[in-house]
Amino acid sequence: MEFVTSDEPGTPRICPSCGDVTDEQLCKKDGQKTFYLKGVAGRFIEKRKELGPPRHSELVKSSKFGYNLRVDFSLVENLDSLKKDLHLYFEALREVVRPELIVLSRDHRNNWEIFQKVFEQFARESGVDHSLVYGPISTTMADYAGGLVSFLEKKKVLALQVTASHNPPNFNGIKASAGKVKHDVFGTPFEFSQQLSADDVTGSFVDWCTQFEKYEGEVVFDLNNGAAAISMPAIAKRLYPNARLVNDRLLPDFGGLKPEPGWFARWNEFGVTFDGDADRSPFYASTKMIFFSRMLAGALGNDLVDEKKVVADQRTSPILLEYLRSIGVRVILGDVGNVYQARIAAKEDAIWYEENWHSGGYPVKGHRFFWGAAPFAVTYWLDKLRISPEEMLKDIPSFSFTEERFKTGPGFNKRAEDYADSKGLEHAKLFSGGIRVEWEKGHVVLRESNTEIGTVKLLASGVDDASFKKSLELGRELFRAIEGK
Repeated sequence: MEFVTSDEPGTPRICPSCGDVTDEQLCKKDGQKTFYLKGVAGRFIEKRKELGPPRHSELVKSSKFGYNLRVDFSLVENLDSLKKDLHLYFEALREVVRPELIVLSRDHRNNWEIFQKVFEQFARESGVDHSLVYGPISTTMADYAGGLVSFLEKKKVLALQVTASHNPPNFNGIKASAGKVKHDVFGTPFEFSQQLSADDVTGSFVDWCTQFEKYEGEVVFDLNNGAAAISMPAIAKRLYPNARLVNDRLLPDFGGLKPEPGWFARWNEFGVTFDGDADRSPFYASTKMIFFSRMLAGALGNDLVDEKKVVADQRTSPILLEYLRSIGVRVILGDVGNVYQARIAAKEDAIWYEENWHSGGYPVKGHRFFWGAAPFAVTYWLDKLRISPEEMLKDIPSFSFTEERFKTGPGFNKRAEDYADSKGLEHAKLFSGGIRVEWEKGHVVLRESNTEIGTVKLLASGVDDASFKKSLELGRELFRAIEGK
């Protein structure tokens, strides 16, 4: 399965405010970021023009378009109007992806029933072949269910999950993935139906995740009261006799309680925590998060896994990338964002990761799957951990890393690239926009957020305190120079 982006580079583009079509990334009339007309967001806006200026759309006014759709229900003024917009959004998704079958599932976030009812109406009116999963499942399970249905029916499937990831509790939205799965990498036999039971999907997913040896060491699973509470207790019961589960209640407002895993855990043991929709799962030792690149480098350096190619995150410190190369790994410097990482990895037939612990491309039965199934990733890495975490990481370079955010007008990525070019600054350009600048002991990434228009993210790393501070100041100065401040 492959992620479906609601926007991507390309022309022609369309303004979400006035609806004008342009070749520019910014609408000259409204100063708004434009959307690729052939993408999902662009197709939706084009359809919405028939009802009036897109700026009056409830979906446009209350939502964030990026890799997916996130609706802030606290901003919705007319629910009936929002439902009409959602119907058009489903139409746009179908037109862009052209699936033979659509599977809709959801987690336990508030307002899920609005999306499901609109989808059911859309499915009836459009006559599209579809299946509904009844009951909550996690985001990663939605990709699994979509892939499983595709394999069983031999059809291209669009898998839609109603979720808002780790956003505050007033949000809900849609994540989409699509593809035609040819290889059987799944768990127990499963029978396709237009009405799938969430319990059956969960059972098959758990079987798939528990194809490994038991991990006898002590480990903590912090489920963050999110979607991991659906599958991890059953997985832990089978594989982890010495596990301790914390925050294991399934709460609909988990996003606002603890939005995402942080740099530090409250418990001191070795363990892992999950974000709200269970597609990220960072490991911790002595309360401190382990960067994914260090975990991967430790596993590779100690011959615990056998991978020859890795699609690395632009946020990864140059010192870790050089270490991976030094042990014979081909490092493909990817992007920031699981959508791009997964696509590059599928093309390269490689494992992929982000430093925030999205990861995929794991081998199963001689084939790879590329979606970020965090519960599977956890069981995969613990199965490989035949030495202590401390021993595995002993000789692996360490670094410091941080992220800062700045507000600015849309179009920052283009300004950053133009500035670096004009000054002859040695840099790399990200596929999704923005720049990466390396120096001997650290690096800086400056990019506009894909989901928060007008927000610039500064990512800085350093191998020690002095180089880390230098990278951070370099990034701040670079931002000010780009913006002419």
